[in-house]
Amino acid sequence: MEHETRRSHREIKKPFWKSWRLWTVFIIIVLLVAGISSCVNEFKKESASPSTRIYKLNSDKSVKAMLKHYEPDLKVTEVGGVYDDPKSKTVLVTVKEDSAWDDKSAVKLMHEDIASVWKSFKKSKGTDFSNISVMVKYPTEDAGGNTHSTKEMTADLEGSKLNELNLKGFSDGNVPAFATKYWQRNDLPTVK
Repeated sequence: MEHETRRSHREIKKPFWKSWRLWTVFIIIVLLVAGISSCVNEFKKESASPSTRIYKLNSDKSVKAMLKHYEPDLKVTEVGGVYDDPKSKTVLVTVKEDSAWDDKSAVKLMHEDIASVWKSFKKSKGTDFSNISVMVKYPTEDAGGNTHSTKEMTADLEGSKLNELNLKGFSDGNVPAFATKYWQRNDLPTVK
């Protein structure tokens, strides 16, 4: 009699939801679905690149928003421009740089900032400006130990010349040569 009881326990099947095989397959499917959905989300993020966004550059606020969008690390302090007349549409962008650099590194960073502004205008299709001027301010210390933010470098670029700017191949060291007008303080080193 005892033998029959054991046999009947073997013949009794567990319900399918108590099977370890079912739960293993279920967990694998859940992990696959989660992985696929995260890959799809990453693909959607990558496909919506910031270079596809076009700004109407018709006010100081829109220019500042465009610069913040394309160059979030750029410290733009002021934007001023004339936007009404298409023949004399100009803009001045003032950028502030940090003081924790030696003069040579500071000049390189200023060139990088100027190039970043130009590239942002190029990405946003802002080539209808007659002039884009960038001024870089840098904190300096006077003999009394007082810190002042002074104009260290300016670079003007005609809007028509912006069309010639190669976004991927442009070297920041070419800023002085590429600019329509370029000025830097006399005591700053010349860097290429």
